[in-house]
Amino acid sequence: MRIVIDARMLYWTGVGRYTKALLDELPALDHDNEYVVLTRPADRHLWQPAADNFRRVEVDIDPYTAREQLALLGVLRKLRPDLVHFTAANAPMWYAGKRVVTVHDLTLLDYDTSRGSGLARVLRRCKRPVFRWVLGASIKRAQAVMTPTQFVKDELVRRFGAAAGKVTVTLLAADKNLAKPEPIERFGAGHEFVLFVGNVYPYKNAGLILEAMTLLKGHPELRLVVTAAPGFWRDALEARAQQLGVADRLVLTGFVTNGELVSLYQEAKLYVYPSRNEGFGLQILEAMVQGLPVLAADASCLPEIGGEAAEYFDPRDATSLAEKMARLLDSADMRERLREAGYARAKQFSWQRTAQQTLEVYERALK
Repeated sequence: MRIVIDARMLYWTGVGRYTKALLDELPALDHDNEYVVLTRPADRHLWQPAADNFRRVEVDIDPYTAREQLALLGVLRKLRPDLVHFTAANAPMWYAGKRVVTVHDLTLLDYDTSRGSGLARVLRRCKRPVFRWVLGASIKRAQAVMTPTQFVKDELVRRFGAAAGKVTVTLLAADKNLAKPEPIERFGAGHEFVLFVGNVYPYKNAGLILEAMTLLKGHPELRLVVTAAPGFWRDALEARAQQLGVADRLVLTGFVTNGELVSLYQEAKLYVYPSRNEGFGLQILEAMVQGLPVLAADASCLPEIGGEAAEYFDPRDATSLAEKMARLLDSADMRERLREAGYARAKQFSWQRTAQQTLEVYERALK
């Protein structure tokens, strides 16, 4: 059978890492089916076929654009696949062949991530109803749907009427050997810091950490290191730090290499994850794999991933976060307990299992 995998999002952080992990693991599991992997020309360096039954087809079609609804449809018709795996929900509406789709989260439906002002912001907001329409069609037309957590599966069943038997939870994982640690002196070494990794859209709630820092007693030099890329929402976070009087304690790294990211996980005191809504929360596992204690919001799927290996707080309450941060920062024993529990928790997740479950979904869809 010919299976096409839509890997045009390889350069993204969450969806990209998920897709790359599948492409790394599937060659060892499936020697029979033919795989055609769609990538953008700019992402050639991110993945190379590792088996004879895998090949790349480059398509210069960016995700979440109008072009993918027509141009990508033409590419798929020429390839004549038996099955297409859309690794995110942005599938061509009128593709009539067999498909499976991975729905990572529903945050775009519930939270406004549009930036800028004026007409540009209005146009970006218009993407939300379009996304809901495309997502609903993808779920309805797919032979099978995959989600990274039970939380997202339950949301699809509740909000879109998806049949529970049609949706399979394929948990993600974190790679302990992501990269060799690299120096991080350029980020201002020598200060105690907590870490936040990823973008800082409003629903990520990173400003709550800054508010909590103003309430902390006994840690006046504590810094927050944020790895978000430059942009509108990072500027908004910096402005919030100015308002709270903690701008000198906010470190905005910009782009970091995988090696620098590993070092940041290893050198931080805590990983703080105040997000109000996530589809998985991969950074929780990444932190645990590197031995960093996790303090996460008691919201969405985060307790499902962290289990008893993390501490939780109310994401609406800076005082709740400040109290938990103080307890952990002041107790080496508590941090060590979480570190050991995190190691054990992270071992329960495996990219190989993710790929095996995905292959089983392919096989059911093909039948």
